[in-house]
Amino acid sequence: MIAVVMTVACAAAWAQNGINSPYSQFGIGEVKSPYNNPYTNAMAGLSYTVRNNFAINSNNPASYTAIDTQSFVFDFGLTFDFEHLTDNGQSFRDANGNLSHIAIGLPIFRWWKTSLGLVPWSDLNYKTSIVAPDTNLGNATTIFDGNGGINKIYWGHAFSITSALSVGFNANFLFGNINRAITYKFDSIFALSSRKHKETVVRNFSLDFGLQYLLPLANDNSLSLGLTYACPFKLNVDDKATIYTFSTKGETEYIADTVFPTESYTSSLELPSVVGLGIAFNKGQSWTLGIDLTYSQWNGAKYTENTTKNIFGDWNAIEYVNNYRMALGFERKSDRKASKYYQLMSYRAGIHYESGKAEVLGHRIDDFGIHAGVSFPVRKMKSFVNLSLQYGSYGTADLVRKQYLQIGLSLSTSDSWFRKRKYE
Repeated sequence: MIAVVMTVACAAAWAQNGINSPYSQFGIGEVKSPYNNPYTNAMAGLSYTVRNNFAINSNNPASYTAIDTQSFVFDFGLTFDFEHLTDNGQSFRDANGNLSHIAIGLPIFRWWKTSLGLVPWSDLNYKTSIVAPDTNLGNATTIFDGNGGINKIYWGHAFSITSALSVGFNANFLFGNINRAITYKFDSIFALSSRKHKETVVRNFSLDFGLQYLLPLANDNSLSLGLTYACPFKLNVDDKATIYTFSTKGETEYIADTVFPTESYTSSLELPSVVGLGIAFNKGQSWTLGIDLTYSQWNGAKYTENTTKNIFGDWNAIEYVNNYRMALGFERKSDRKASKYYQLMSYRAGIHYESGKAEVLGHRIDDFGIHAGVSFPVRKMKSFVNLSLQYGSYGTADLVRKQYLQIGLSLSTSDSWFRKRKYE
């Protein structure tokens, strides 16, 4: 069963037929939020201090030590996005569903736990057109379109240094393909259309680290501290570009001449250092209130095309800026000894603000959202169904304002692992 789900999830991650997003045309696409896991997303992405033996929190690899010594954990989730784009009085609505994550976690020793997972990392999907009248050749239409995305496979390890201190790391492999094109079409039969097309292939590694510390207080209360660090990397990516002319008959295109021959060349992809700090107050086993702060030199990744092969020309619309994110989250934990079902459920809420993923044409692209969620236990099983809701606003009215609703649904389940059975 798990093998079937893994196969379907991998196919979904590869497809990446995302919502039409104008901001995704820059760099390597719109970087997916690392907080899309419905369990943590219900708390606005609060994750640096979060530990749960039924759910996998890959945002802080030190949290894997929460996995039970004799348990195998499977965690799988989906997100459904509904967006409303507005631009100078015009509006557009779109919807899409995608994989949020798929992960497994298990113990190696009592002090050493591991997790393996797949998450979408960036998504690129856009199509816009500009029509300009031309008295000699009729109307001239310029079409900008792109699709694709990058996924991440991680293999994480966590170690219990003491009963209160855990450390861990994720080794990540980024992979995916991105296609971009600019097409010039003319109404006249006396002019050939032309297209610039480029495919970018990403195959590279990255690392991130985490730490968690539990400080006991009076009356069974405690403080949780979390710290994460993602290393900066400068990676090579492979580009393959071509420029050609073509004619159209019906829906079929016929290539007339290749202006720029197909060839591969190397460009660069830079990942910034990212520092995360979290603190949470735990009221016994009843509830938790926490805050996460995140700083990065810029959000996502900086793609720089080889300047000697830049077929799209110089494009300085986007500027990478220092990025800050704040998440405030709350969880009312389940009472696992209760007899009534609603007491077995856990409830979550939170808000987040992100100062700016980048500046586009001089406008900072900030993000704000409110979150809520609930976990439903599956009776007679060590399983929970997690539901999350997120409503937010992204971008700026001077360019494109995106209002979005995201619904997340995940299954977290645990089963025995290497348990010795006794026979009489």
